[in-house]
Amino acid sequence: ISQENLSFLNFYHSVREAASKMQSASNLKNLSQIIVKEIRKITGFDRVMVYKFDSKNSGSVIAEEKIETLEPLLGLNYPSLDIPPQARKIFQVNWLRLIADVNSQPVEILPSNNPITNESIDLTYSVLRSVSPCHIEYLKNMGVGASMSISLLKNKKLWGLIACHHNSAKYVPYELRAACEFLGQTMSLEIPYQENNEDYNYRLELKSVKSKIIEDISTSSNFIDALVECQNQLLNLASAEGAVVISGEHFHLVGKTPPLIAIQELIPEIEKQFNQEVFSTDSLPRSYEKFREYKDVASGLLALSISSAQRIYILWFRPEFIQTIDWAGDPKPVTETESNGDIRLCPRKSFELWKEIVKLTSVPWKKCEIDAALELRNAIIKIVLKQADELAKLNSALQKSEVREREKSAQLEQTLRKLQLTQTQLIQSEKMSSLGQLVAGIAHEINNPVNFIYGNIEYANNYACELMQMIKLYQQYYNPPVAEIEAESEEIDVEFIMEDLPQLLKSMKVGTERIREIVKSLRNFSRLDEAEMKLVNIHEGIDSTLLILNNRLTPKVGKQINLIKQYGNIPLVDCYVSQLNQVFMNIVVNAIDALEDAQAKGKFSQSNKEEIPTIKIQTEVKEKTFITISISDNGTGMTEEVQQQIFNPFFTTKSVGKGTGIGLSISYQIVVEKHGGR
Repeated sequence: ISQENLSFLNFYHSVREAASKMQSASNLKNLSQIIVKEIRKITGFDRVMVYKFDSKNSGSVIAEEKIETLEPLLGLNYPSLDIPPQARKIFQVNWLRLIADVNSQPVEILPSNNPITNESIDLTYSVLRSVSPCHIEYLKNMGVGASMSISLLKNKKLWGLIACHHNSAKYVPYELRAACEFLGQTMSLEIPYQENNEDYNYRLELKSVKSKIIEDISTSSNFIDALVECQNQLLNLASAEGAVVISGEHFHLVGKTPPLIAIQELIPEIEKQFNQEVFSTDSLPRSYEKFREYKDVASGLLALSISSAQRIYILWFRPEFIQTIDWAGDPKPVTETESNGDIRLCPRKSFELWKEIVKLTSVPWKKCEIDAALELRNAIIKIVLKQADELAKLNSALQKSEVREREKSAQLEQTLRKLQLTQTQLIQSEKMSSLGQLVAGIAHEINNPVNFIYGNIEYANNYACELMQMIKLYQQYYNPPVAEIEAESEEIDVEFIMEDLPQLLKSMKVGTERIREIVKSLRNFSRLDEAEMKLVNIHEGIDSTLLILNNRLTPKVGKQINLIKQYGNIPLVDCYVSQLNQVFMNIVVNAIDALEDAQAKGKFSQSNKEEIPTIKIQTEVKEKTFITISISDNGTGMTEEVQQQIFNPFFTTKSVGKGTGIGLSISYQIVVEKHGGR
C-alpha cells in the first residue's frame, strides 16, 4: 500500500499493529527488528536502522530493513565523532529530526531575533531547521538524499536512534512523523524492560551466589578466611578467573592472578581510584604499562574497597578478550586546514568495511556484576564487621579485670548468645529484605506494562467511539451501501461489534484496575525505601501480608482456611512500616502452621463439617492512645508453659527444620522496643 493512498483506518491499524508487535517482542534484538520493519513499511524509506550507543558514545547498527539494492550496514560500528555532543543534546529533547532534501538551500528566518525579547529564536524543537554543512557532506558521502532520525531514550538519556535513509529527496508529512515519534516513544518505554529481561536469570544467579557467601561469612569467626574458602562462589560472583582478598599486608590469591609482587605494586595505584567503594576497568594493561605482560590473566579489573582504613580489599581479574570491530570506514578523525588557518573536522568519504582488532581488553563488567560486588561489601560491613567490633569490645572488657573472672565469663556467655541472636536476626533481616526486593521487583515489572495498557484504554475507547460514529454517518448518508460493503458488514456482524466493543473495553479497564490494585498491595508490603517512621494505614500492611500468604491460606490438602477480618475505624499510625509488616508475616505464618498441625492431628476432619480452620484478625482503638491488633486461630492452642516462653530467642515447638524460634522474639522486640507497645 503506498503511503499517499493510506486511508485513515488503514493508517491507524498499521500504527496500532506496529505498537502491538513491539509490546509482544521476546527480546531487544526482536524488538529492534520489529521497529525498523514497521517504520519502513509506514514511511517508505529505502533504509531504516536501529543505532545503539555504547558507554564511549560509539554506535552500532543492531537492526536493519532496506531495499535489496543497498549494501547492508547491519553489525557495523560508527565512531562517536559522527554525532557530536551538540547534536546529542538536541536528540535528547527533540524526538524527531527530518532532512527532506540534502540539496535544499537554507532559508533565512525573518526577523532573526524575537521582536519582543530581542533574543535569538530557539530552534531546538524545529523539525526542518537548517543542517550543518559537515553533516550534509557526510550524508552525501553515504549516497543519502534524505534522512529522518527518531530518538530512543532510556532514563532521559540518549540510548540510540532510529535512522531512516532515502536515496533521493523525500518529504514525510506531519501525520507520519507523529506516528513515527509515537513508535519511537513506545520503543523507549520497552527498552529498560527488555534489557532487564536479558540479564534477569543472570541476576538471580548472582543473588544466589551472594547469599551463599553471606551465609558462610555469618557462621565464621574470620570473614577473610570465609571469603578465601568459598573460592568458586567468590569467582562466580563477578564471572572472573582470578581474585585476591587483601587484609592489611596479607594477600590471599584465588584462581588465575598476576604474581604477588605485581599485585602489591598495583595496590597504591588502585587506592587513588577509590573515590567510591568500587573501581572497574576492562583495559587494565592500557592504564598500567607493567600489566601488559600479565594480559592473559589480568586485562580486566574489578576492585572493591571494604575498609580503606584497614586496607581490606577484594580484586577480581579477567583475561584478555581479543575482539574484531567492524567499522563503517576508518574511524580515525579526518581534518583539513582551511584558507584562514582553521582546522576543520571532515566527514569520512568512504564507508567501506574497516576491521579493527582490539587487544589488551577483557569482557566488560556488567552493571549487575558491579552491583553484586557492592551488595557483598554492604553485607560484610553489616554482618561481619559489626560482629568483630562487638567481640573486640568484649575482649577489651575481659582483659581489664581478672578479679571478676566468673562474672566476666558469664557476661561473655551472655554476650556471645546476644551476638548469635543478632547474627540470626541479621540473616532473617537479609531474607526479609530479599523478599521485599523480589516483591518490589515483580510489582515494578508488572506495573510498567499495566500502566501502559491502562493509560491507552481511554484513548482506545475514544477512538472506537469516533470510528463507530463515522460508521453510523456512512450508514445514514450512503444508504443503501454497495453490495460488497453490505456483504462484508453482514459477514463480520457490524451491529454486534458496535454493541460489544464498548463492553469489551470496559471489561479490559476493570481487569487492569484489578491488576493495579494487586501491584499496589505488593508495593505496600515491600516498602523498601521507608526506613524512617511515618504515618501509615495499618490495614494496608495486613492486607498486603495476606496477599503474599494467599497460597498458604488455600492448602492443596485438607480444608481451606477461613479468614475473618474485623477492622475497626482506626487512625493512621506513626511506625516503622516494614518492621510491622514483618511482625504480621511472622504471626500469620505461625497461625497457618498451627492450623495445619491441628488438621494433621484430625481436629478438622472431613466428617467434622461444623468446625473449619479459621484465622480471625481484629483492630480497634483502645484507651485512646493505643491501637490493638488481634490475630487469633482456632487450632489446638498453647499450654501455659509454652506461653511463658514463646518470646524467648530460639524457643520453638516446631519440629527440626521447620522453625528457628527467632520469629516471635524479633516480633516482640519490634513491637515493644521499637514502638513502645505491648
